[in-house]
Formats: sequence, structure tokens, C-alpha cells
Amino acid sequence: MIHFYLGSDTQYARMKAREYFEHIRNENPSSHVSYFDDILFDLRLATEAFNGESLFGGRNIMYFDGILEHSEGEVFYRTILKETDHDVIIREASLSKDLLGFFERLGEIKDFTIKKPVEKRMTSFAITDALGARDKKMSWVEFEKVRRDGGVMEEVHGTIFWGYKSMLMATLLNKQDALRGGMKEYTYRTYSDYAKNYKESELKDKIKELKEIYHKGHRGEGDMENMLELFILKN
Repeated sequence: MIHFYLGSDTQYARMKAREYFEHIRNENPSSHVSYFDDILFDLRLATEAFNGESLFGGRNIMYFDGILEHSEGEVFYRTILKETDHDVIIREASLSKDLLGFFERLGEIKDFTIKKPVEKRMTSFAITDALGARDKKMSWVEFEKVRRDGGVMEEVHGTIFWGYKSMLMATLLNKQDALRGGMKEYTYRTYSDYAKNYKESELKDKIKELKEIYHKGHRGEGDMENMLELFILKN
């Protein structure tokens, strides 16, 4: 049977998925267990696990955690995934409407979408302005405002990542090339000024650190909110 844990509240969805995973693993200690995430996913191994039989005669237990972030994750879902007697747990944050419809035909859906709308969604862009100006106090104040308003930390992360990426692009590209690449003139002008507060190597390091925060949060190795707050306080 396939159990789906879907939605934007990735931390809670992952917690509930792991609780169920541990439950069925304890109930079936002789079962073969496979775990795949966006880093560990391998299409061949996942296919073999899904189509194989347990050496001890029981059901296989498979846990797929965010494999849509892997280039071949959707290939597995669309070409290999089907009704099965194995115990399959799938946790994904977002997916297309047709893939959701396909999942609904295969198993039990548990929805972990964050229902609360984010008020003042653009407030998070004030964080990028403060970070660009290297104003540590204002960066934290704006972050705290978004947190109090119920901001989704993955969206806040995306905004901050965009800010540093914009500064780096404004550093590496002239105006004509940046506009040709899709950057707005106002964005180029604004983030060119902010980029003067950083060395090119610093911007690259910030982007690398933000990527690590994203993957650690998705692997359950840390709380994204806490990691982002520490990132801002170190700026």
C-alpha cells in the first residue's frame, strides 16, 4: 500500500511520515528497507526495490523523501510507481495537478499544505534590502516581522537566495547582459549598489551556505527557521 504525505509544511509532513515509517518497520523487522531522498535517489536501485521481493517473504518497505527534486524522481513516479503490496511512503512538498491526480488513484493522501495565508508577502523583500545594506539589526527585525506574520520559511529562504543571486549577477554581468538574461532594470540598479558592500567571494559563499541550509532542512538535519535566523545574524 502507498501512503502519501504531501504539502508545503515539509517539517510536519516529514515528521509524520517518519513516525509511520518507524511504526511499520518495527512491526515488520524482517522486511527489506529502502530509503531514497533527492541526494540518495538512484532510478535503477529504486526500481529494483519496488519490483523486488523480500528475501524473507515479507513486504518491502520503501521511503521516498522529496525525490521530485532529483532529475529522475518524476520519471520513477510516472513510469514505475503503481499499486503494490509493498509498504511505500512518499513525502513531497509540491507537485503538478496531474501528478497529484495520479497519486490520488494509487493510495492514501495526507495533506500537509499550510493553510494560513501569508500577510504582507512582500515584507520578506525588506530582508534582502537590509542584508544588501549589511544592516544586521534591520535584517533581523524584518525577519522577525515575517516570522510573526506566519511567513513560510521556504519562501523566505527563496527570497534571500534570490537577493544574493541578484547581487552576484550584478557583480559578474554588465547591465546589458543582465537585462538580456531577464533581470529587471530596477533590480539591476538596486542590487548593483548592494553588491558593493560585498566581495565577489563573499556572495558566492553566501549562496553556497543558503543551498546547504535548503538541503539540510529538506533532509531533516536542522530547522530551516533557526538556520535562516543564524545566517542573518552572522551577516
